[in-house]
Amino acid sequence: MQKIYSAVKLPENAVKIIKKQNFELDMHNELTTPDQHQIIKNIKDADALITGVNVNVPSDIINMNSDLKIIANIGSGYNNVDIESAKNHNIPVTNTPVHESVASTAELAITSMLALSRRVLSSHEMAVKNEFDGWQVMGYLGGNQVIDKTLAIIGFGQIGQYIGKLAQVFDMKILYVDFEEKDATINAEKVSLGEALKEADYVITQVNYTEESHYLISKKEFEQMKETAYFINTARGGVVDEEALAEALENNQIKAAALDVHEAEPHINEKLTKLDNVILTPHIGNDTYEARNKMAEVASDQAVKALKQESLDYQVNE
Repeated sequence: MQKIYSAVKLPENAVKIIKKQNFELDMHNELTTPDQHQIIKNIKDADALITGVNVNVPSDIINMNSDLKIIANIGSGYNNVDIESAKNHNIPVTNTPVHESVASTAELAITSMLALSRRVLSSHEMAVKNEFDGWQVMGYLGGNQVIDKTLAIIGFGQIGQYIGKLAQVFDMKILYVDFEEKDATINAEKVSLGEALKEADYVITQVNYTEESHYLISKKEFEQMKETAYFINTARGGVVDEEALAEALENNQIKAAALDVHEAEPHINEKLTKLDNVILTPHIGNDTYEARNKMAEVASDQAVKALKQESLDYQVNE
């Protein structure tokens, strides 16, 4: 019987996809990340490996079983897998760029933008502390509307474009920064990073994390932004120099920021935790039942297809 080792705990529907084919499933049955020794031990006699973006699969692990038929990664990203090593061993690697994941991440980016702009957290704190003295027709708590403002989206792939699609509801002017000209279905203008930072009222980063995008947004970039600008990162933590961000916020170079991803996850930058113009969330971009279940189901399906020698839908290292 062929065996699939899953280094992540799969939801029941994903498990059913595998067991329906009478494949053996050896699954890490806890909501934790197994260490490298556990993975090496369990992968030795496996025919397929299911991983997640939180599970590192370096060449050392791949070399322990170069006969794997597939590495099925849960998540649209796959920088946790040594793609070159897998390719050298003719092991296909797949990801799960499903609509539910794209939509959930885009939804959080817009949620963060709105929560920042309307000062939802500080207003909530005022209410629960019973510090609300009554509504005043000309009383300003410091909120801004997003309608008719300019949004710059850095990284205009599937998620970036979906963010733009949602932002259109607010009649925002959409600028985007990307290495490629995108055939977008929305009205968006491609500009340089410098142009985007100078013009935007809101900046959302959704670029892939690579060596080139490491610290793409740092001191120089924050200095180019408006003092009234809001910054949101829903991409990857390493895209942003968090020390430079903290300095920009402390010096009022920008108005506020929201981060769902963090440079040294799971550690959260202490300087940012002490600022009242920051919203910090624990990497919940695609953390919805809809997205997580669908991604796991697709990864399981790709593993099954590989073992049945059927064509794959989401191979990233062809």
